[in-house]
Amino acid sequence: MFIVLAPVWAAFAQSEYAAKVTLNTGQSFVVPHLDVQGERLMRTGGTSSVALSMVESIEFRFTGVSLSMCESMFSHGDRKALEGVLEQSIGPAAQFCSLPTNLGPYLLWWLRCQFWNGSQAGAGRTIGYIRQTGRPELIDAAGMYFVLMLLDQDKPENARTVWESVADPAAVSKPMTAYIQGRLALEAGDPQRAMRYAAELAAFYRRDEEWMPPATLLEAQIYQKMGQPLKAAAAAEELILAYPDSQWSEQGRKIKMESTGTGGG
Repeated sequence: MFIVLAPVWAAFAQSEYAAKVTLNTGQSFVVPHLDVQGERLMRTGGTSSVALSMVESIEFRFTGVSLSMCESMFSHGDRKALEGVLEQSIGPAAQFCSLPTNLGPYLLWWLRCQFWNGSQAGAGRTIGYIRQTGRPELIDAAGMYFVLMLLDQDKPENARTVWESVADPAAVSKPMTAYIQGRLALEAGDPQRAMRYAAELAAFYRRDEEWMPPATLLEAQIYQKMGQPLKAAAAAEELILAYPDSQWSEQGRKIKMESTGTGGG
């Protein structure tokens, strides 16, 4: 059936997206945009419709966007650009996230970009979309980013409540789990325990593009809390040298200035 529909996909190549709808009867058809009216999905032209209860899956295809592209742009630090791409491509389809679609992984990439770019309002909306997918593994991942958002908002008790609701954090991401546990330990006034998590990140996840920069920042903050300014400054210097012209180098300079009175690299 996919081979038969391939020319149809090509016909919609200039659209924001096209969607292949598969029914529980095995029948499939492609629409350039989803049109849901009440409990029915309209077919192209609006001359006929099918009940949503008959829809087995909806596969979105986005022009110029794929999960592999998301991974590549994110890992190379193009997170602002990727957020814009996903806003334009995934945004119009996000309203259908409660249907059985392939939107979930795209929504998670969108959330990750929004979180690291500081787009708090957008991240909150995307977390809502992810919850509507009903997929536990995605909901857990979204919950973990929500924990970090709450910590950044200086709401540690709320963060702990959300953290306790995550069923299997390590299944989502072991380095993210260690980072969150370190943040929570530091917030709880236990810098020694926090340092154990920071050391775990440094030992096992040094090549992780997402979690190593915040883990290094956490290490510097822990040393500050422990009253060891020279070690805090050394960790801050790592941020300045490894991540120039970024939020990490800016925070590194701030910590170095607080620790030694000089913020230069």
